[in-house]
Amino acid sequence: MNSHIPRSGLAFAATLVLLAPAFAAAPPANVAQVVYVPATSSPPVPAGMKVTCMNDPNTLNPSKTCPVIKYQGMTSWAYSYIDNRVSFGLVTYDANNNVVRNVEKPGARYVWNMISSEVTKQITIAGQANQTVEVNWSDVGP
Repeated sequence: MNSHIPRSGLAFAATLVLLAPAFAAAPPANVAQVVYVPATSSPPVPAGMKVTCMNDPNTLNPSKTCPVIKYQGMTSWAYSYIDNRVSFGLVTYDANNNVVRNVEKPGARYVWNMISSEVTKQITIAGQANQTVEVNWSDVGP
C-alpha cells in the first residue's frame, strides 16, 4: 500500500477525508505515513539548514506545503542545506520538537514529494530533477 497522495489529488483526498465516517480507524503507528503540512510549521531548523519544499521537480517554485514523515510518534523533515549541496538533512523530532536524529542523506535536494512503501519499509524522498533518496523506516523511528 502506498501512503502518498499525489499533489494533484490533494483536493479530492481532502474531500474523501471530510466524507469518511467518524469511526474510521487512524493509520497504525507502526506504518510510516507521508503527510503534507504547511511549510511554515517546521520545528526549529538546525544550523546550516533551511526549509525548501518545491511544487514539482523541474521548477524552483516554492510550495506552501512540505511532505513530512510521521512514524512511531516522530516527525521527520527533509531540509535543504544553506550551501545548496545535493543532500537532504533528514531531521527527526519527538513529540516535543526535540531533535532525536539528524542525518545527511546525499543524492537529492529541494524536496517536493515522498512515498512510503509498506512492502519495502522505505520512504523515497524526491527532490529537484526527480533525484531520489531511499530511507528505511528504521532511520526515522525512535
